Amino acid sequence: MNRRELTFPSQNVLPESDEAAEDAKKILTKEEAQIKEKAFFEEDEQVRLRDGKTYYLPPLGLKDARKLIQKLNAIDSGMIIANLIPDDPEGADRYHDLIDVLMMGFKPYYNWMTPEYLEEYVDLETAKQIIDAMIGLNGIKKSM
Repeated sequence: MNRRELTFPSQNVLPESDEAAEDAKKILTKEEAQIKEKAFFEEDEQVRLRDGKTYYLPPLGLKDARKLIQKLNAIDSGMIIANLIPDDPEGADRYHDLIDVLMMGFKPYYNWMTPEYLEEYVDLETAKQIIDAMIGLNGIKKSM
């Protein structure tokens, strides 16, 4: 049996390479730590609707993520109220596309959820929060 020296790292000893030392010195902000934790554990986002209940939004499957990207090009995710304003001479708006996007967020866990339920219990601010959560959960950039 070989004798080996055991060394226990100290919290005060920095790694030898300059790059590793810089990484060790960097302190994450609370927001950065939460983002990394969510990515690692695939944590769901929480949203509270007007019915007073908290719902969990999971990352989407590939099929729904693809649909989400297509729908995000059709709706205005920055200013939700703009989707309620008619944008053509015939008076058509993007309201149904907005409801489709919101439904995608609830579909995996809440198969009983209906568009009518969302119409009743989602306000403009919550709709924006849901869409932002879906964009963040699925790694979609806001460059659209």
